[in-house]
Amino acid sequence: MEGCILRILHVSDSHLGYSAYRKVDEDTGLNQREVDVYNAFESFVDKAIDIGPDAVLHSGDLFDTVRPTNRALSFAIDQLIRLTEEGIPVVVIAGNHSTPRLRETGSVMRVFDHMRGIHPVYKGILERIRLGDMTVHALPHCEGDRLHEQLGELRADETSRYNVAMMHGGVVGLGVFKMDEFNETMINSSYLRDDMDYIALGHYHEFSEIAGNACYSGSIERLSFSEAGQRKGFLEIDLKEGERTFHELPTRPMIDLGPIDAGQMDHEELMDSILTSLDRDDLEGSIVRLVINRISPSVYRAMDFHEIEAMTSRMMHFERRFQMRQEGVSIQWTSTSIDSLEHEFITFLERYPVEGVDKDALQSTGLEYLKRGLEGSG
Repeated sequence: MEGCILRILHVSDSHLGYSAYRKVDEDTGLNQREVDVYNAFESFVDKAIDIGPDAVLHSGDLFDTVRPTNRALSFAIDQLIRLTEEGIPVVVIAGNHSTPRLRETGSVMRVFDHMRGIHPVYKGILERIRLGDMTVHALPHCEGDRLHEQLGELRADETSRYNVAMMHGGVVGLGVFKMDEFNETMINSSYLRDDMDYIALGHYHEFSEIAGNACYSGSIERLSFSEAGQRKGFLEIDLKEGERTFHELPTRPMIDLGPIDAGQMDHEELMDSILTSLDRDDLEGSIVRLVINRISPSVYRAMDFHEIEAMTSRMMHFERRFQMRQEGVSIQWTSTSIDSLEHEFITFLERYPVEGVDKDALQSTGLEYLKRGLEGSG
């Protein structure tokens, strides 16, 4: 590529193929959350084409799993081609979600190897990609000694006007920037080199400026209640002026209500408090969680859950969590919904890569065992 690179877009953690809960999109018949993530990524591509940057950098976890479905793969290819057809090159590095534990397994990122304008980096080593007068120093997910060895190779190319680094991992030394995930790697802040014009970080899901030249753009959608209330989007970086602009993407609202302290409430007072919390117009179509702390077993048994269900039917997903108060016994978290237990299992499978096993079949079998166990326990 010839010419001057001035503006780049930094996006990360799109997790294409992610799904959660049991809601189905009426138009496509697909899991609603999977569709939400596709919609967010398509909105990013739409905005990128409108902005017309000189390059797009995706700093990891393009896909949610090591083995994405054909649907997720096809969608990603179609959207990235939309960018390259506009003359916008794309550099994409592998994150922990798309890096197999065994190298022999091979990377799904290979599908982009021979696609014009797309530069995939997934082999566990630092690669340098020259785009006009900018050198991109792209380091995909890798672990242990290899990570530190490759980080030690990071240094500016003096023949380039601009030098930009890409990394995927949690940064330590400037705060807590980690996701507590399987296969997670941690990068010491000392490796955030001053001789880079910009460092595009991926893995941490909240937009964060962690150094003068380094940022997490965050994920493009909310993937857990720990992200409720966070803005989701991508960054536009003007390398010449050193300016950064965060562009917010339209996403499905995720709202964490409460917590409600039920320690001194009878069941009528608690029901009034719950129904008041749920009587909000902005909850329609949203993903909502309500936490009630210190509820006694007797109050819990007297509650009208049918009335709560009637109030929450307009939501995309409602999750209620009760912390039971038991005298003389340590406090325990319990769920009042079979769907919540199923959701916890599905979320566990979605969050962690599973190699050598049909993940859909594993999920189906696991849900069947849960159903039998719950029916057997009454």
